[in-house]
Amino acid sequence: MDVGLVFSGKDPRQIEARDYLLKFIKEHGILAQYNEIERPVKSPTLIVDGFALRDLRSKPRNNNPVMFPNKEDMVKVLEKISWGL
Repeated sequence: MDVGLVFSGKDPRQIEARDYLLKFIKEHGILAQYNEIERPVKSPTLIVDGFALRDLRSKPRNNNPVMFPNKEDMVKVLEKISWGL
């Protein structure tokens, strides 16, 4: 399985999501090649075997929008795809 993450290293929520994702992969024994790209982005993008999970909203809902995908959303995608293998 190929797992990629594009995230901002300046946003603590995105760093926390990255750490959580790496911990989940390790603890659940998911055989994955992990790649990450650090860029100034408003929300992270998770790419699993060519499938991208990202925020497609053109405008945030308010001044402090909820991050999407959040760490729980990322884990759900990993679980679903890994069970399908």
